[in-house]
Amino acid sequence: MSNVETIMAKKPWFGIHVGTYGNSFEEVKQSCLESERQGLDVFTVIDHFMNEFHPYQGPHPLECWTTLAGLAAVTSKIRLGPLVSCYSYRHPTVLAKMATTVDNISNGRLILGLGAGWHEAEFKGYMGRYPPSAERLTGLRETVEICRSMFTNELTDYQGKLYKVEKALNSPPPVQKHLPIMIGGSGEKVVLKIAAKHADITHTPALVTPGTDYRTVLNGKLNALKRHCDNLGRDYDEIRKGTWMIISIDETMSGAETKLKGIVKWMQVPLSAVEDMQRMRAGICGTPDMVVDRVMEYLDMGFELITFIMLPQPTDGDIRLLAEDVIEKI
Repeated sequence: MSNVETIMAKKPWFGIHVGTYGNSFEEVKQSCLESERQGLDVFTVIDHFMNEFHPYQGPHPLECWTTLAGLAAVTSKIRLGPLVSCYSYRHPTVLAKMATTVDNISNGRLILGLGAGWHEAEFKGYMGRYPPSAERLTGLRETVEICRSMFTNELTDYQGKLYKVEKALNSPPPVQKHLPIMIGGSGEKVVLKIAAKHADITHTPALVTPGTDYRTVLNGKLNALKRHCDNLGRDYDEIRKGTWMIISIDETMSGAETKLKGIVKWMQVPLSAVEDMQRMRAGICGTPDMVVDRVMEYLDMGFELITFIMLPQPTDGDIRLLAEDVIEKI
């Protein structure tokens, strides 16, 4: 079986996502190692330079790609990647070289997650300007195309609206013959069209608005992706569909609610704001059986990658509970 066939095998993947806000590398490393020990498939970190909730207050995150390089060096099985890397924060050719290097360090375990970016303060503070939506979506598409070419060819030439590349060298190449690209986002007209053409994996948040059922939203995203695949002549089934949920999980409901209060304190926002965030991303506060029921709904819809977010940082006990009392029951 080829590498790309292995990547696209239909066994569901389960992942842990860590924001790294205020965490030391040792803490992030421990979460990653415990995720690997417990048999999780994927471990992802956030690509932000500042706190997405309180940009100038903190706590602030570690830089994404240097963190991934460190994790790649100390793990041996679990897949690693950004969820997701903003196209604009590094020139596409440099990003492709960085991703290739992390794939080499990990001996072929990188997933390159890419997105258009949305954090206005971060764009202005680090990039000097916040591009309009159409430019950011063009940048995402061109970055995907440049990275795919550099993963495949030793030399890349490219002429786009935003980026021009002349004889960009990528040597040594990635370990993976087909390094998987994951496109994050939920825009049905453009983002999912880019995903339909280029992605090996999609990662679509529910982003549920008041009065809207998360199942309706997520099914709508899958249907939009399928329409784009049909129009482009792409096999919808060869794309692994992913989504995430923010969870507060404990053996008892009271314990889960206590953890939710801890999230509220850490985020420095009202309880209603955290509940809204869980609702928007189809999260859940509850027992393992409740999380199992939600995951089964997602799998029945056709999702094949479920990413769990436990704020602010999952403990070893949280990860073991998730692995033993949720994932092993699925």
